[in-house]
Amino acid sequence: MIKILLLLTSALIFCTQSQADQAFQSHESIDEVVKTYIAKHINMSGEFEVSITPLDIRLNLPQCIDPLEAFSPTELIKAGRISIGVRCNHSEKKWSIFTSATIKTFDNVVVLAKPIQRGEIITPAHLSIERRETSNLRDDFVTQTEQLEGKEITRQFGAGTIISLKNLVEPKLIKRGDKVTITTNKPDFSIRMSGVAMMDGARGQLIKVKNQNSGRIINATVIEPGLVSVNY
Repeated sequence: MIKILLLLTSALIFCTQSQADQAFQSHESIDEVVKTYIAKHINMSGEFEVSITPLDIRLNLPQCIDPLEAFSPTELIKAGRISIGVRCNHSEKKWSIFTSATIKTFDNVVVLAKPIQRGEIITPAHLSIERRETSNLRDDFVTQTEQLEGKEITRQFGAGTIISLKNLVEPKLIKRGDKVTITTNKPDFSIRMSGVAMMDGARGQLIKVKNQNSGRIINATVIEPGLVSVNY
């Protein structure tokens, strides 16, 4: 009985020693390879943050003698949840796994400093710049206040809202029925006539204008409030 016990004890010690002698790849080293790969292939500017889903603690992969290689189904990495593969190419201990990571991006974006009503014209007092997560915005944000100033808002928004260019339109500088001055846009030929706008118009828009002298209706480009230009 004593001999059997000694044999079992010896076998247990041998097994434990064999496991101790077996070197496993650390999960931390796999994570580092993934982070390095993402930083090299990420397709975005500005700041980003990478969170890697921990591998199962029961996963024991043989330690790779050669440097680990990361790979991805796509060459460029974008924000959101992604999968990155890591493999060991050593001839005797080849293995390959996939890891999961989440990428968040951050940027300084233009937000509303105060509420705004539909139809209001945006002024510098309406705007401020804040650092926000932009991962889910699909590039639908603005980083310079100048891009929004002077535009007309199409919806009501509260303070802190990130404003998209799709929520803006050029304001109507001329309204139907407004009296306007009709000019030419040629430096060597200049005329000035009185007219009446037959339709609303934003800057750069082509509208119909009635010449008050001749009664003719012509097409003219909106320059500013009360002023349109024609080509001759």
